[in-house]
Formats: sequence, C-alpha cells, structure tokens
Amino acid sequence: MVAGRAALLVVFLITFLVLWCSWGRLDPRPNVHDEIAYVLESRIMALGHWGMPSPPIPEFWEQAHVLVVPHLAAKYFPGHSIVMVPGVWLGWTALMPLLLQSVAAVLLVVLARRVTTPMIAVLAWTLWLGAPMVLDFGASYYSESTTVVCWLGGWYALLEWRRTRRVHWLLLVAFAVGWDAITRPLTGVAYAIPMGIVVISDVIRGRRWGQLAAAMAVGTLVLGILPLWSDGITNNPLETPLTRYTRDYMPYDLPGFGFDSTPPRRAITPELHQLNLTYGSFHYGHLPSRLWTILMERVSQLGIGIWGSSHTSYAVFAAIGLVTLTTPVAFAVGSAVVLVLVYLVFSTPAIWTLYYYEGVPALALLTACGVAFTVSLARPRGSADDPRYGWKSPRWNGVLAAACVLMSIVAMLSLGVIHTLHRRDQKVLDRFERDAEGSTAERAVVFVRYASHHNPHVSFVRNSASYATDGRWFVYDRGDAENARLMRYAGDRRPYVFVEERGKFYSYVEAPGR
Repeated sequence: MVAGRAALLVVFLITFLVLWCSWGRLDPRPNVHDEIAYVLESRIMALGHWGMPSPPIPEFWEQAHVLVVPHLAAKYFPGHSIVMVPGVWLGWTALMPLLLQSVAAVLLVVLARRVTTPMIAVLAWTLWLGAPMVLDFGASYYSESTTVVCWLGGWYALLEWRRTRRVHWLLLVAFAVGWDAITRPLTGVAYAIPMGIVVISDVIRGRRWGQLAAAMAVGTLVLGILPLWSDGITNNPLETPLTRYTRDYMPYDLPGFGFDSTPPRRAITPELHQLNLTYGSFHYGHLPSRLWTILMERVSQLGIGIWGSSHTSYAVFAAIGLVTLTTPVAFAVGSAVVLVLVYLVFSTPAIWTLYYYEGVPALALLTACGVAFTVSLARPRGSADDPRYGWKSPRWNGVLAAACVLMSIVAMLSLGVIHTLHRRDQKVLDRFERDAEGSTAERAVVFVRYASHHNPHVSFVRNSASYATDGRWFVYDRGDAENARLMRYAGDRRPYVFVEERGKFYSYVEAPGR
C-alpha cells in the first residue's frame, strides 16, 4: 500500500489539509510585506500585465518591496507570481501555494522510496511535514513553494535522464533550473551548481552534445522571460525591478559584506525608514572574518526550524544517516549544503531560515535514514536485510510505522503552535479591515497616520492592481496640503484618517491634530 499510487494521493491530501489548517482560514490574507508584494504581483499578472500604471502621486502609496514608479509592480522575480495566477483567476489565491506544497510532498515520497524504501519515504515525509518551518513557511505566499517543486521535480527528471538518456528528461531538468532562477536567482545558482556538475560530466562521457544544446535552448527560453518582465516594469530590459527597487529604497540590500551607505534615490517613508534600520543593522556585522560564526548560527537555527525543540536528538539521527548515504541521497544532501553556503554571501538574520527551505526535504530524508539505520541495528544475526536501511520484513516496517505515528503526534503539537501564531498575525489586519468597513464610506480615501511605535512589518498602506476602481484607498497621511492634492484624483471618495496611536478611524475634519 505504501508503495502504490493511492499512497501518493493520501500524502497529497494530508499535506494540503495540514498546511491549510496551519494557515488558519479559507482564503488567508497576506500578512508580511513579502507576501503582500507577491500577491499584488500575481494579481497584476492575472490581468495580463507585468506592471500597472503608477497611482496618482506615487509618494502616497509607497510600500515595502513594491515599486510605484515608473510602473506599479513588486520587486520580486516573476516565477512564483506567474504560477500563482490560476489561483487568482479562480478567486482563491491560496490555492496554488497549497497545491505546490502538496506536489512537493508527493515528489519527496516518490524520490525517497525510489532511492531507499517505501517506509523510509513515509517517515521522511512525516518529518518534513512536521518541521516547524514547513508548517510556518509552507502556509504562506512566499516563493519557496515554487522553488521547492523545481528542486524536487528537477531531481526526479535528472534520475530519469540518467536511467533512460531520453532527451525530454534533460529538457525538464533545464526547465526546472531555469524556472528556479527566474523565481529566486541566488537559490537558482545554488541548485544549478551540483546539477550542472552531474549533467556536464555525463554529457562529456557520453558525448551527448546535441542533448546539452537542446537543454541550453530550453533554459535560455525560460530566462528570456526576464528581459520582457524588466522592460514591462522599468522600461529597460537590462534593469530588473529588483535592481530598481534596491537603488531607490534599499541600496545596502545586496550580496556582499559590510554596509553600503549609498543613500536611497527616493524619499523614504517612516515605515520604510524603520525597515531599513532593521534590515541594515544585519549588514554591519556581515563580514568575512565572521563567516564561520555566521555559518554556525544559521545551521543552529536551521536545525531548530527542521526538528523543533528536539533538534539535538534529531541531529544525531541525521548524523547517523550519513553512514547510509547512497549517491542520490548524497547528491540531495550536498545540494542542501551548497544552498546554505551560497547564502553566506547575503546578510540575513540567522533565524530567517526560509532561504534554505528547498533543502529541508533532503535533510528530512537523511534523518529518516538515520532512524532506519538505528533500528536496523536490532535485526537478528544473519539477517539478509540491507544494513543501511534495516529491514524488509513486516516486523521492522511496524517499527517504522510506530516512528511515523510518534512523529505525527509531535507534528500536531507544532501545528497547534504555528496555527496560533498565524492567527495572531492576522488579527491586527483583520481588525483594521473590519473597522475600516464599519467606520468609513464604501468609497473613501483613508490617510494612515502611523504611531511612533508602529511595527514596520505590518502595513496599513496598500497598493492594488485595480486602484482606479477600488472603493477605498489606503495611503500615507502626508499633511493637509499634500492630502488635498491627492483628493483631486479621488473622485467621489470621502477623506478619513486612521490614527494608529488610538486605533481609530476619523472623518478627515474631525481627526485629532486637524
């Protein structure tokens, strides 16, 4: 049963439901700036555009990770937002991230049972799904839901190409590498390094130059999306929106070491100023002399993200799993290591383990192999079972099944914690949305006046793919003179002020300080 197709359907459905429960609602709203930007980008693309016209007086609408000139668009590379478009068309934006994570779960099981055993594959999936960072980041709009499918799908295609040498599998490898690159470029580099070493070595040995040329053509076509995307937003095919945004708002936010003090090209809003103070602080200490310390801090946090509070015990099983390594498992684990090493060129807090999300399936499999090897030590003398993976008899499969149940119980406890955190993050914006509907007209301009203690990771100012037809605009309070300028573009919308310090909406003329 574990080895059949029905098991894959069960894996898909359980993953979908668990992550949906973790998210906490039917159609979750994007909470943090990155998610908001990705959802905005997907909605613009669902309308058939790379970017939309700038809103009137763009300074009112400036928002983290979003360009407002020369077009309205997110800064992020387009691969993930393109994939999310079907969900936007269906009116359920969360659909595609949930589907992608469920596909990743199926691919993990398929790959793991191919290179180990079916029961180890199920244990690896259980460990992966129960990882705190999967329950957290898997239930989100982050782009890693697309790139993890690229990684696992590309690995499967690579195995098939090496087995059959049929060119269409190599073309799928090239597509996976290319789409990874147009989604998360630095992650794409980490993925391409080990993939390229294997493919080039096999091409040279087998003189498969025609297949390589075809694969390179596919990869080039995928990468060809980038100049089209760039030209549609920055009016320059050689300047990506990410490059433009970085120069305009966060010049320090680049790969490298130390802090770049180049000033932003555009005036910075108080919210963005707070974000720059937060993000910029990490760059000061990101120095070559501290790389080993930085690496150890990140590895430690990654262990917590994968294995939770019991990360020390699980790390022991992962270490034991190293003695079981076959070539495919070693390749996957090595790719995860390369991912961590490549991101050393970029400053990020150690706790932000999302950047290593694509390597979690490989590390979950390594841990499962370690558990299986440990149990296999109890096999009877003279057993013909593979010493790397333990058993083939139902007796030992029962032990693994018990381990899966135990891991599932731990995962459910983590799920409850993550679900509570997601609900907490959503409550602030839920209340804002609810109060806006009850306190303002259906057609309104809400000028947001942030408090001095405002959380820079929560934004009440928002952009829209269809702001011209939206009933309510949520923009910065820039003072009476500037606000009056915006109202000339507002049509029949009535002005209001949201005062975060008091948590209340006011008619513009009744707002405190007027």
